[in-house]
Amino acid sequence: MSDMVVVDGPETFLRALDQIGDLGESIPIFRGWPKFHVKVEGDRYNGTLTPKLMAGLIEFQDQMLRAYAEIRYGTPSLAKLSPGERTELEIVFQITQGSTNGQGLLDEVLNKIIAALPMNKMSGGNVTALLIIAVLCFAGYMVFSGWNQSDLEKAKLASAERDSQAQAALVAKLADALASQRLPQEAVALKDRADEGYRAIVAGAPDATSIDIQGEHFNADELEKIRAQESLPKTRQERREDVYIEMVRRHRDYLSLTLRLPGQDYTFPGRVDLSKFDQQNVNRLFDALRDSSPIRLFHYSSEQKNKIVRTDVLAVDDVSFPQAADSR
Repeated sequence: MSDMVVVDGPETFLRALDQIGDLGESIPIFRGWPKFHVKVEGDRYNGTLTPKLMAGLIEFQDQMLRAYAEIRYGTPSLAKLSPGERTELEIVFQITQGSTNGQGLLDEVLNKIIAALPMNKMSGGNVTALLIIAVLCFAGYMVFSGWNQSDLEKAKLASAERDSQAQAALVAKLADALASQRLPQEAVALKDRADEGYRAIVAGAPDATSIDIQGEHFNADELEKIRAQESLPKTRQERREDVYIEMVRRHRDYLSLTLRLPGQDYTFPGRVDLSKFDQQNVNRLFDALRDSSPIRLFHYSSEQKNKIVRTDVLAVDDVSFPQAADSR
């Protein structure tokens, strides 16, 4: 994956995706594209920023910072970022007259995020899906679209009628990527961060008559529905069970894992705090990865819609139980 392709617009991004191929041999470098583009209409939005809208833009920026921190350091805490990283990840927003029309380049921020992703440990298909979701979700394509097939197909049809051929092709690529049942956990996290960032912007303009995000128009009624939507509740619980370890990344103070339950198709991220984990059992995690065999773990999970979103691995659970068969 040493070859690099410069991407400066939708057409070159589509060509870059084709060049990645099944083996993922090229990673694009972004220059001058994509752009953050949000247009807010309303009596108070004429080339001006209200305090609430400014707070929404700052939250969008923070969600990008959290996305980088989560991938680079295994935690969304902004305290992990150095002053230099914060500066490099800063978006410069430009506000123009006639409406509150905010624009800003996302190229350097996305280059940093993509550079932190474990591309060399992924299949070509997962690399392609991850690039599509990272780039297009933060650029605002199909923002607020659901994960279900019906919503994704509607978005594709609407874009085909509304947008240029290249833009419609991008939306189709994104819809197909989001419909995948085996998305890398990093892709899911990136989409969620992007959605939360744009949701904060909508919440920051409560009296807007309309908002356009990357060319997609939302009227006042649609905006009200978006504001009324609450983030899905998450629950946390202790679990003791067999899991498969599909990837391990070693950091100075912790391990980041990609885990899967026997019989399940989806994966979820796990974290091992090396200062608290029994050092004699660290090698057992790597052995389970090497042997593709289940290992029984004691972990504290965060769950949403009956799926594990992420978990903290506390220990190898040595209590003897029959191993679960992987029926996948």
